[in-house]
Amino acid sequence: MEQIPSVKNFSLLAPEKSENYTELTENTINDLSLNFLTEHLSDSESERQILKKFLLKMPVDCKIIRYRQEIYQDLRKYPELCKILREIFDSIQFSNIDNTHIQYSQASIWELMDRLRTLEQYCQAVFRIQDLLKDKKFDSSGMKLFSDFIQKIYQNSGFSELSEDIKILSDDIMSIKSMTLGINFNSEFAPAEIGIVSLNTYEYSEKGFLEKFIQFHRKRHPEDKNLTPFTMLSHAGNGTASESLLMKNLTSLIEEMLPTMTTRLRKILKRYTDMSGTALADLGEELLFYFCFIRLEQKIKSLNLPCSMPVFSESESHLTDFYNIRLALCKLDGTVKNPIICNFLDFTQDKTVLILTGPNQGGKTIFTQGIGLAFLMAQHGVFIPCSSGTIRICDGIYTHFPADENRTVSFGRLGEEALRFREICRMATKDSLLLFNESFATTSHTESLYIAENSLKYLCCLGARTCFNTHMHELASDPDTLRTEHAVCGAVSIVMGKRDSAEAYQVRYASPDGLSYAYDIARQYGITFEQLYEELS
Repeated sequence: MEQIPSVKNFSLLAPEKSENYTELTENTINDLSLNFLTEHLSDSESERQILKKFLLKMPVDCKIIRYRQEIYQDLRKYPELCKILREIFDSIQFSNIDNTHIQYSQASIWELMDRLRTLEQYCQAVFRIQDLLKDKKFDSSGMKLFSDFIQKIYQNSGFSELSEDIKILSDDIMSIKSMTLGINFNSEFAPAEIGIVSLNTYEYSEKGFLEKFIQFHRKRHPEDKNLTPFTMLSHAGNGTASESLLMKNLTSLIEEMLPTMTTRLRKILKRYTDMSGTALADLGEELLFYFCFIRLEQKIKSLNLPCSMPVFSESESHLTDFYNIRLALCKLDGTVKNPIICNFLDFTQDKTVLILTGPNQGGKTIFTQGIGLAFLMAQHGVFIPCSSGTIRICDGIYTHFPADENRTVSFGRLGEEALRFREICRMATKDSLLLFNESFATTSHTESLYIAENSLKYLCCLGARTCFNTHMHELASDPDTLRTEHAVCGAVSIVMGKRDSAEAYQVRYASPDGLSYAYDIARQYGITFEQLYEELS
């Protein structure tokens, strides 16, 4: 018998084995709200864990990213295919097919039947997937490999034999619909002996012979007027026969009544000891990754927000009509009511370090976090939240957001921030993406300004793309002063528009206007000198 293909030599996430990935740090996972993203990709906790496992391992190789993009765009063309394939992989646990620990000579009939049922589901799945793929025209090398793999299984002579064997066995076993038991009682009317009277090809129902027996009994004993009619009680358990205490106790009796069937089960299933579902299980997880992002893209487009597939550059990064994907997810939840404002984002040689200022609660954190999520999605080969995007691949995303107070006990808040910044400096390169959110704001203004200014000077020497959002407007008032003789890139000031203005949440190149922001906040809360003095009067 020809061996059924059970080991795939390809992946739907990479064209070949590679170590060109970077693991996201725990800080980055938290600061980008990765759990929030996976919660909106799937309702299933087990699926969320699979998705998170993939998302934490970010590709840094353009070959891998383009390979994924092509598969993503192939699958996106066939929404019905995605829907049915997901149903197939959801309904079958292919990994359960790997049951090579079974000793068939000693296995009970229930273990043999469980194994048979699993292999039957496997065959049905292969038939369905093969039928789904047969008329599809794929452009990506990944989907062509997947289609060829399924076709090889389908056309394999060993698979044909397996299908035929399962059909024969299933016809025999599935014809058994019920069992008649005989119970002998002792003098205390307790069960003393139990035996199987017959295995039947029919199911019991209220219209069966027991109803006729009751009618007969009523004729002979008319005094029994309140006989309860025969009723089947539903069994609450959903387990298999091998998990039922009653069926376990009857196992040997059933095997004695079905010696031919039991022997045939052992003999045929032993041929398929090496049958494995690992390959399809792995492919199912990889397909899940694409299915979830394709469905998310469809939902976001229903909000009339732009989505696009990025192109890649070796020098610059540009995003047009860019927004934070998390904001769109909140819009889908109904927790954000206002229209989502789209922005631009440019990283060039002269604009490598972006110093972002603006009013409190003006959208600076949302903008900063959105950059990281856009790069993460781009490098995973799926859509990005903008109308068009050009990305220079980063070798890591490092974030420096305010820490939980529980983590600052040992070193103090400023000490903890300084340690995290030092760790980022140790790991980051000129190809990294760095995101700072109100960093070094936990001490006096003078000290904060000194530390932040020195940090920005270093970042201009490192040359890593950086968004540094801050309330210290002095940092952005003259970015050219941050370019020391060792600098390899430039810094630029960008400003977030004031809330409740025509420019609300919109980013533009400009110098910060600290006094204006302060005056607006003071006036909003009624604490300008004029407002306070008027109340005093």
